[in-house]
Amino acid sequence: MAGLKDGDDFKDGEAFKSPTLLKLLCAVVGFGGLLLFFILSFSLGEEKTGAMGYSWLFAVIFFLTLGVGGLFWTLLHHASNSGWGTVVRRLMENLGSMIPFMMVLALPLVFPQFGFRDALWEWFPLREAALESAGEKAEKEAAGYITEQEAKVKKAQKAVDTAKVELASLNSPSPGHTAYFERKIKGLEKEAAKLNEKDLSEGAVIAELTDKNFLKKEALLFVKRGYLNERFWYFRVTFYFVVLIGIALVIRRWSIIQDSDGDPKWFRWMRRGSCGFLPFFAVAWTFLVFDWLMALDYTWFSTMWGVYLFAGSALNSMGLLILMLTGLRKAGYLRNVVTLEHYHLMGKLMHAFVIFWAYIAFSQFFLIWYANITEETKFYLTRNSDFWNTYTICFLVIGHFFIPFGILLIRSVKKTPLVVSIVAVWNLLMHVFDIYYIIIPERGPSLTAGTGHIAMTIPGAWIFDVLAFVSVGGIFGFFLLKQLSSASLFPCRDPRLDESLNVVN
Repeated sequence: MAGLKDGDDFKDGEAFKSPTLLKLLCAVVGFGGLLLFFILSFSLGEEKTGAMGYSWLFAVIFFLTLGVGGLFWTLLHHASNSGWGTVVRRLMENLGSMIPFMMVLALPLVFPQFGFRDALWEWFPLREAALESAGEKAEKEAAGYITEQEAKVKKAQKAVDTAKVELASLNSPSPGHTAYFERKIKGLEKEAAKLNEKDLSEGAVIAELTDKNFLKKEALLFVKRGYLNERFWYFRVTFYFVVLIGIALVIRRWSIIQDSDGDPKWFRWMRRGSCGFLPFFAVAWTFLVFDWLMALDYTWFSTMWGVYLFAGSALNSMGLLILMLTGLRKAGYLRNVVTLEHYHLMGKLMHAFVIFWAYIAFSQFFLIWYANITEETKFYLTRNSDFWNTYTICFLVIGHFFIPFGILLIRSVKKTPLVVSIVAVWNLLMHVFDIYYIIIPERGPSLTAGTGHIAMTIPGAWIFDVLAFVSVGGIFGFFLLKQLSSASLFPCRDPRLDESLNVVN
C-alpha cells in the first residue's frame, strides 16, 4: 500500500487567498450594474420596466440554478455516502452558499413596488381586475338576488304544503299512490330545507355572486384560484426562501465546524440531514420554477417542468465546479489533493446529465406534440415563431446536446483538465441560451397583448438582458470569491478524506 496518501497529512486544510483585483472588479461590475439597472427601471416608462423585469428574472434564475445545482451535489454526496468527491465537496458547498445572495436579488421580482411582478406574472393583475369587476357587479345584483331566493324559499314551502293537502284529500288511495305522494313530499321538503339553509345575509350573497361573476369573466383563474392567489403565492415564496437558504447554510456550517474539531458526529449529522433535506429541496425547487417560470403563462402547464429545470441545474453546476477546480489548480491550489481521477468522475457526471437533460427536454416536447392539446402546445408554438425555431435547433438541439454528448464520449477528454473545462464553458453558454429560451419569448406577446398588435420581441430590450446578466454575474462572482476564502478549500478532517485522496475509477 506504499504511495497512498494519508488524510492526516492534510488535516490543516488549504486556505485560499482571493485575488483582490478580481474581487474588486466583480464588486464594481456587479453592484455598479445593479445600481444602473434599477435607476433605469424607475426612470423609464411602464413598458420598459416590464421588459426589464424579464431581464432580471433571466439573470437571477440562471445564477440561482448554479447555486441550486451545487446544493444538490452536496446533498447527494452525503446521502449516497460518496467518498470520491470529498476533496471537491467544499466547492460544492461554496456554490450552494450562493443561494441566499441570489434569493435576495430575487426580491425585486416578488414585491409589486418594483413594477416587475405584475408584468411577469399576468395572473396577478388579471385576477385583481376580475375580482374587482365581479365584486362591483355582485353588490349591484345582491338585493335582487336575495329577493329572488326568498321567493324561491316561499315557493318551495308552498309546493310542500300543496302536496300534503293533495295527499290528505285522496279517498282511499292505493298503497302505490300513497307511496308516490310520500316520495314527492319528501323530495320537496328536502329541496325546501336546502333553500332554507342557504345563507342570505348580504356578505354571503355578495361572496357567492362574486364567485359566479369571477367564473364568467376569468374561468381558468377561477378554477385555479386555490393555487393562484396572492396569499398562498407569498406563503410558497417564503417556503422557498426558508428551505433553500436554510439547507445551504446548515450543511455548510456543519462541514466547517468539522474542520475545526474533527468530531465524526458532524459527518453523521450531514449524512442524516441530507437524507431528510432532499425531499424538501426537491419540493421547494420544483414549485419555485412552477411559480416563477411556468406561470409566466398561467394557462400553460407541464408535469415535467421541475425535472427539466433540475437537470439543467445539475449539469451546469457540475460544469462550473470543473471550471472552479481548474482555476484553483492553475493558481497553485488543490494540486496535492485533486487528481485526474476526480476530473474523470466529474466529467462522467457532466456527460450523464447532458444525456438526462436531453431526455427530459425531448420527452416533454414529444408528449405535448403527441397529445396535441391546445393548452399545452402554445409553449412550443410561441417558440416556433419568428427566429425562435432556428434558435432552438442551433443552440438547444445541436449545441446543448449533440456537441457535448459526442465530445464527452471520449475518455481522454474527461481526463484532460483543459479540454473538459472548455466543454464545461460550452455547456454553461448553452445553459444561458436555455434559460433565455424559457423566459424571453414570453416577453413580447405578454407586454404587447393589450396594444392590438402582438409582437414577438421588444426592440432594444436585449440591452437590459445583458446589463442584468452582467450585474448579477458580478455579484455572484464577488460573493463566491469571498466564500472560497472563508474556509479550507476542502474538508480537511472528513473521515472519507483518505478514500477521496486515493480514488481510482
